[in-house]
Amino acid sequence: METRKVAEIVYRSDLYPRTKSDPVLVQLYADNIEQMPPIEINQRNELIDGWHRWTAHKKLELSDIHVEITTTSSDAELLELAIQRNAIHGRQLSQDDKKEMARKLYLANQDKYSKDNLVKLLSASKSSIYSWLSDIDKAEREKRKKIIREMWMACYTEEEIANIVKVSQDTVNKEVLQINTDLEKSVKVNFFEEGWTPPIYNVWTFAKKTNDVKHFGNSEQRILDNLLYLYTNPLDIIIDPFGGGGATIDVCKNRMRRYWISDRKPIVERETEIRKLDICQELPPLNKRWSEVTLTYLDPPYWKQAENQYSVDKEDLANMPIEEFTEKLSSVIRRISEKQSNGVIAMLMQPTQWLAPDRQFTDHITQVIQVVGNKNLVIENRISCPYSTEQYNAQMVNWAKENKKLLVISRELIVWRLL
Repeated sequence: METRKVAEIVYRSDLYPRTKSDPVLVQLYADNIEQMPPIEINQRNELIDGWHRWTAHKKLELSDIHVEITTTSSDAELLELAIQRNAIHGRQLSQDDKKEMARKLYLANQDKYSKDNLVKLLSASKSSIYSWLSDIDKAEREKRKKIIREMWMACYTEEEIANIVKVSQDTVNKEVLQINTDLEKSVKVNFFEEGWTPPIYNVWTFAKKTNDVKHFGNSEQRILDNLLYLYTNPLDIIIDPFGGGGATIDVCKNRMRRYWISDRKPIVERETEIRKLDICQELPPLNKRWSEVTLTYLDPPYWKQAENQYSVDKEDLANMPIEEFTEKLSSVIRRISEKQSNGVIAMLMQPTQWLAPDRQFTDHITQVIQVVGNKNLVIENRISCPYSTEQYNAQMVNWAKENKKLLVISRELIVWRLL
């Protein structure tokens, strides 16, 4: 038996089985303090058993207390020991106490603290335990459904989902079937919500960005929204290998499109949603699901305009010489067209001027079209998505006047259809 300072004892209300104290019992123990057995603590001086005895010592303003030390490996183990000790001696737990403890242990480890095990541990009826935990089970089922849906929409396979969520593939499949049923309930899926205007012309202008996440190079998410309207159906798969701030994820979720979003260097705040992949090195491993892809959306770095903004690596598209940049990007389009069997490939790109050598106008769209040269692709449309003139400052405007040059605000969205 050892001693500790009374002030050193750590009482954690979240790990103690009784929710109410008994002042009469504290007084009784204080009156018979010499006969009191030691309290039980763990290696961190956290109280396992003996709250009323410890409180009696504090009431008498005693500095030391006798202790027995039991090593615990987790909070759940400490709580289990506290419940076991209470069953042997001391004031018995109330029904409210047992309900609270059942919920804490069940949430901590449902495998170890199953309903049947809790019946024995807490000396409670089976019907009581099942009733106390029913809302937790319901919440867990809803949480599991949500995870299954989100993972399936993010193009994880049913096998991958089953392994991660720890359910059967049959459970995953049933939830996937329910997603299809739920489609009819959403007006947003088919662009029927009030205030949404469909694109009619091939010039798309936007007063300001509506993206929730700011990121260098982020393009207005309504560009993608228009593409989904024109070229996709609910539950089609959308690929975006230049994930940026994750706006594609947000739009696809809103429109009930599945998505496979990646980036060479995902932003930290969305690295659990945006897969890490260098599209210049490898394609998304979709295997048979490539047949379900109806839109690949490419919003790559705009060469010199994005130089060293994403990284200083030579493998970064923005940091490459123009010839290599064009060939790499064209190769991405060619390789995707070999996998994607239907739908469209869309690429958004602004010509480079101000940051180009000698301010030379560089038309990336035309260069890529020439290099791609793929017979499997036909140009569906070229859509103008101009920037605002506000991107240029007074110095740039003066340069344009002095040199009789036109400042570039044009930006084009080239759409290829797969034959």
